[in-house]
Amino acid sequence: MKKIAAILGGFFALILVAIIVIPLMVDVDKYRPQIVKAANEQLNGTLELGKLSLSLWGKIHVGVDGLALKDSQQRQLVGVKVASFDMPYTSIFSGAPLVTLRMVQPDIAVVKGKDGKLNLMSLMKVAPSSAQTGAPANGAASGSPATNTSATNTAATKPAPTTTAAAPTTASSQKIELPSMAVNAHVGVSIEDAKLTYKDEVMALTNTIDQFNLRVKDFSLSRKTELELWADLKTKMGTDLSVEGPLKLIAELTPELSGGEFKSAAVTANFTADDLTIDKGVLFMKKKGVPANFKFDGVLSQDTLKLNKASAQFFNAEIVVSGDYNQVKGANIHFEAKPIDLNPWSELVPMLKEYELEGKVGLSGEAKGTADALQYAAKLTVENFAAKGPMLKAKPVVNAEVDIATDRIEKIYVNLKGPGNELLLNAKLLSFSKPQLTFAVTSPKGLDLDQWIEFPKSEAKGTAKKEDKKEEKPATAAAPSGNSAESASAKANTSASGSASTAGTAGSSADFDAMLDPLRKNEMAKAMTVDGSVSIAFIKAMGIRIDDIGLKMQLKNLVAALTGLKMKMYDGTIAGGFTVDLKPQHPQYSMNLSVTGFDIQKAVESQFQSFKDTIVGKLSTTMTGAGSSFNPDEIKKKLQLKGDFKIANASFKTMDIAKMANEAISGTIAKIASKVPALQGKKLNASSNGGAKYEMVSSNYTINGGFLDAPNFIAKAAPKAGVDIKGATKMGLVDESLDAKWELTDTQRVTGADQLNPPNPVGGGTINNILAKSEKDAVTFPITVGCKWSSPCVNYSASAEYLAGVVAGRLAKGLGEGAKAKAVSAVQKALGNSLPAGNPLKKLFGH
Repeated sequence: MKKIAAILGGFFALILVAIIVIPLMVDVDKYRPQIVKAANEQLNGTLELGKLSLSLWGKIHVGVDGLALKDSQQRQLVGVKVASFDMPYTSIFSGAPLVTLRMVQPDIAVVKGKDGKLNLMSLMKVAPSSAQTGAPANGAASGSPATNTSATNTAATKPAPTTTAAAPTTASSQKIELPSMAVNAHVGVSIEDAKLTYKDEVMALTNTIDQFNLRVKDFSLSRKTELELWADLKTKMGTDLSVEGPLKLIAELTPELSGGEFKSAAVTANFTADDLTIDKGVLFMKKKGVPANFKFDGVLSQDTLKLNKASAQFFNAEIVVSGDYNQVKGANIHFEAKPIDLNPWSELVPMLKEYELEGKVGLSGEAKGTADALQYAAKLTVENFAAKGPMLKAKPVVNAEVDIATDRIEKIYVNLKGPGNELLLNAKLLSFSKPQLTFAVTSPKGLDLDQWIEFPKSEAKGTAKKEDKKEEKPATAAAPSGNSAESASAKANTSASGSASTAGTAGSSADFDAMLDPLRKNEMAKAMTVDGSVSIAFIKAMGIRIDDIGLKMQLKNLVAALTGLKMKMYDGTIAGGFTVDLKPQHPQYSMNLSVTGFDIQKAVESQFQSFKDTIVGKLSTTMTGAGSSFNPDEIKKKLQLKGDFKIANASFKTMDIAKMANEAISGTIAKIASKVPALQGKKLNASSNGGAKYEMVSSNYTINGGFLDAPNFIAKAAPKAGVDIKGATKMGLVDESLDAKWELTDTQRVTGADQLNPPNPVGGGTINNILAKSEKDAVTFPITVGCKWSSPCVNYSASAEYLAGVVAGRLAKGLGEGAKAKAVSAVQKALGNSLPAGNPLKKLFGH
């Protein structure tokens, strides 16, 4: 027993001496240049090592007096003052050596350069292929075979036979054989209290993580490996984003080997940032304790990844994935996100509080097959979604369901409900590369948007009244003379032209035609087809109500069509169709439209102020035409339409026709009374009531080059309510110009002109209705109207000429030729420059 004790004592003494003496005898630092050289040959950068020291107390410990690793631009990637390599004796004696790299308080800098690449990713050099160097193959063939009891080593060093051909092998039949030392060897990493810095040179952004820790226990190919990473963040990103708190990752890898061959590895991971706080002010706020984690449980083999369960949770949202992926068979994955309650999300996004979100959103699906033949399906559900908006009086409720299958959406269903409103959408889409969309929008109960939306108050009506007052003045003022009236008209037209030009310049800043270029170049858009329908009982918004809305929509080869259009509004019925070809640089379109019984006055009284300066009444019209461009000015210039219209119970908004007649007649009497004794003292006492009414205003018309031309314009006055009109009217749609040549007839005898009954110079008595061609005829005379249709100017020179001729004719009736000549001369002198050269009264007097 004493002998055994002595032997053991001697043995331990020998070991103790070796532990003391060997570090003194062995200078490990002499290997430092070789280590640095070998490392730098493999790096796109440089490795710098401080002095190496050896200690054998309790373990084999190689201390490193400082370490620095730099990238190719000499930016330091890793820097540490205290580092070491440790190998416990027990791991050596067990035949499974364990080497642990330990670094204390290192500085780790990851840089994203201006080229967009990370310095960490480009640190290692790409190993040259054997075809380029030939060294591994030649060296193995020429070297002497080494004797080794390990079957693996013998196979690795034994020269290939040269006398017989090697049997062909395939990648699938080869086995991954690992040397026993490699199988049994394992390493560890311990990084303590590191400072990790990430710098983005492109965005000029730098983020720092203090107290970064990494611990890898027993990293090997033969036993369970444990990895633990944690950090305590306290950083600011930019000026208004702060991130504070702990995060932690724990992962385990348990390999399964058989005869030195890797079979599979079970992998579990658990990442949590539940106690991390993220503050972005009113945009985002994650408090401590809000779930933010990821869990993974799977098995990795040489050709398959099996997911027992992978889940990610953030706040009250969680998605779970399970299934497997095989290199040959592809994927068989299922995922599901249980319905997420939206209401609590205002805790994370404070700005959502004012919207008072309600409802739930859910998602589930699966994917199967290889990448080139992937089959997939997904289902999105929205349950009772509602939100309050700044302009919403009520919270509409939305329920929706979307079913997605491989290369198609089999079902799109949306149901929107609210007070006085319901809208249904049913649709499906075939092929994402060549979309074929079919849909139906229906609303059996109608949409009363006034019950939902607080529309902004419009000042259009008040503004219109002011403009009407201001612009009515030129229409009601009689021109002092023919020439001055024409001058005023020219001046107004010049002003109108200038205004139109300015407006056109402002409008041309946005080129709507050019905005369609991306659509024309998009292959998917060019291949898309659409077939849909709309059927809505009514839509009411801002007091405007449209009933019985129906239409069909088609799109093919970038040609869109609206057919079967029908609706009712303002007591009228509107029907028609519209087709547009989007392919040309300036889109080409055609249309047809019919309107019956549309009440223009009601339209003006609600919101359609564009009618305020025209004619009101019950409109019926038909039109067909075509045009090009979506730019407003170009539409007016290039639109070509033809049709006809009738307006029942009509009145002019900016032209008082009866007053025009009064002014024309009174002006003529004033001019010729001094020379025609029969009219001296005669006055036209009737005045306009400012509201002439017409049973019917009608014409056929064309629109071309920005002008509306109505060549046979007729306005038939209501009984005792106006003056009849007949003639031609031309209106500029761009410059608002007006050129009307009308014949006014006082059929209803509202002007009082028929009451002018001067004494008859021949035979006594009176000449009844002297301004008419005969006693029983209505007073008729021409006028011209110019300037703008929103502020017209009237020219009465033609009226004076005509009426003077009629008076002269009635006065000269029954006189001799000499008396007739005197009457003509008197009238001509009275009218002065108002008469053109020649003798305009010739036809009346037969000269």
